[in-house]
Amino acid sequence: MDTHRLVLTAEHAMQRNVFVLAPETPVLDAVRELMVRGYSGAPVVLGRAVIGVFSERDALNAIATARYEDEPPGTVVQHMRRDFAVVGPGTDLFEVASLFRESPIRRVPVVDTTRRLLGILSRSDVLKALSAQFPDRQRSQYERLQAHMEQMQGAHF
Repeated sequence: MDTHRLVLTAEHAMQRNVFVLAPETPVLDAVRELMVRGYSGAPVVLGRAVIGVFSERDALNAIATARYEDEPPGTVVQHMRRDFAVVGPGTDLFEVASLFRESPIRRVPVVDTTRRLLGILSRSDVLKALSAQFPDRQRSQYERLQAHMEQMQGAHF
């Protein structure tokens, strides 16, 4: 086992700017926002705490049922999943990768101990962070510049 391997955590790879839905958001408005942004789902937040997840699957179920029953589709809180995976900021990315491999979810909220939303991790975020750790790949020009800038900052202290 390589004991010198950098341990990457959820905090290293998560997106900090997260699109969220409020519980009272009408389903049709939520669907419109998800489609415009190209997201498959979003955390549902009350205050700063994650209370659910609303996905394309939830929306499809809500809209199809409403159309069949000739009723309005309601709000996000009526159709969101309350049983969903979350990870903490210190969760190892290999653990997050396992979660994605074993489950059909595409994104997972990153929360603190009070379930306050800190960020979100997508499959591609984890894939990008893990694949960047292979030493034999060529670094991009941006990565080389970033490393150079870090060296320059270190030289000035």
